[in-house]
Amino acid sequence: MNVWIITTGSSDVQLNRKDHWQNLLRNIRSQVDRGFTPTEGTDNRFLAPARVMGTVYSQAQAEQYWGDLAFPLLDNFVGQIQNKGIDQIILILTDQTAVFSPEQRRSQHSPYWQDTCALEPILTTYLKGKFPQAKLKPLLLQPKSPTEGLDDWNRVFELIQEEFSTWDFPDDSTIYVSHQAGTPAISSSVQFEILLRFGQRVKFLVSSERDSKLTKILEQSTYLRGIRKQEAKALLERHDYSGVKELLSPYLNPEIQDLLDAVIQWNFAKFEDFAKAITATAQKYSKDNEWWRMVDEEVKERSTEWWWTAYESAYLGVVRLKQGNTVEAMFHSFRAVEGLLAKWVDKYNNSEKQGKRITKEGKKIKLSHRIIAPWDNTKTTDKVNAYGQGLYFALNFFEGVDKNKDTDMDIWTFGNFVFDKRNGLFHKLEGLQDKESVFEAWEISTGDEQEWKNRVLGCLNFVSGQTFKFLDQEELDGTAASLMVRVHEKLVKTLADYEHTP
Repeated sequence: MNVWIITTGSSDVQLNRKDHWQNLLRNIRSQVDRGFTPTEGTDNRFLAPARVMGTVYSQAQAEQYWGDLAFPLLDNFVGQIQNKGIDQIILILTDQTAVFSPEQRRSQHSPYWQDTCALEPILTTYLKGKFPQAKLKPLLLQPKSPTEGLDDWNRVFELIQEEFSTWDFPDDSTIYVSHQAGTPAISSSVQFEILLRFGQRVKFLVSSERDSKLTKILEQSTYLRGIRKQEAKALLERHDYSGVKELLSPYLNPEIQDLLDAVIQWNFAKFEDFAKAITATAQKYSKDNEWWRMVDEEVKERSTEWWWTAYESAYLGVVRLKQGNTVEAMFHSFRAVEGLLAKWVDKYNNSEKQGKRITKEGKKIKLSHRIIAPWDNTKTTDKVNAYGQGLYFALNFFEGVDKNKDTDMDIWTFGNFVFDKRNGLFHKLEGLQDKESVFEAWEISTGDEQEWKNRVLGCLNFVSGQTFKFLDQEELDGTAASLMVRVHEKLVKTLADYEHTP
């Protein structure tokens, strides 16, 4: 299906001559009680307000004077698309009767007289003559109150959205749009909404009534690309990498496509796949790109560390909190620490810490001597579980956790309180209500997000022996707790640079 959408204005219907104007105007004095006189325009043609022109030349007596009328812009557009097999024409007209009072209409300069609804019979006759096979559908923009004129950008956009929401064209349709007529608010709203709804299917007709040679069809709209860029920036701010790729896929170069494919793996918590994808991409582009060389070296070095995925998981928790997904924020932040404890046991299995040998026996960790059972002070034990809270008990036994030390306070809180709260939360179907619920589960009483991030980071640093200062930004020396921090910043910069490219 081929569709033509037309906005209309006073210059769409003009006069080649005005000899018959006064006689025709007398016949409709009850409708137009002002003494409108056509003014001279370009190419020896004459202009009158659209409502007046339509009322004068839609009356039966005017049929014999059809030759008085000129359609300069429409003639230019028709010349471009008459052979395109137009199946449907949507004619956008305006009527602000409810906006302007009779008192306001007494002025010839009132926008009321610029409304194009009265042109409908004339335009219908013209378009049916050019496209006899096309179905013609008038679309009337009709504000309902004096506060909603067609120069009100917000209200016009709402009107356009309401009307366009009922449209449904086949996927293989081509939508031609001529939007130069009408108020700036109408023109911009039509462009914006049409592009959002139909994207690459849209082709714009542009012209000049002074020079028909300037008439052309824009096969690809830079306006659409601009809209996509702005949408992509909002999605990138939310770390929605799949959404960015889907929006900008037609415009992106292979390097950015590869980078997005890599970070999408990270967003699925497939950190090993993320590292492999970054390395493979770096091999393609690092020869002439310092950033890729630097990241390639960092990824190769970091991905060999036993602790690195824990920091990625923690940062993913921060991202999920930013996205408002409190359940996953709790899950990933907790899993980062619990998973790192499990890796700590595996790394030091059959080796000594603080003069005590760590031995993992299946699902148990053997202690070097019996201790009071941390979960029941009426019993003693020489084994703890190699999962869940038993991992913390093992860490405490082999490393010693002192709650009075600033460096130990976070992991002590995690082991003694967060584990218990986690077990209760993860067995509830209703999940977490808000950010404060996450902070409370981590024993953060202030509701301070930065304090929560510091606690998670403090736990990871204690177990791994690292000294990172931030979870979600680079250090002064350029390093970052999560590799993704740097890669995300690369995407932000790339999109900003891309915004200034044609």
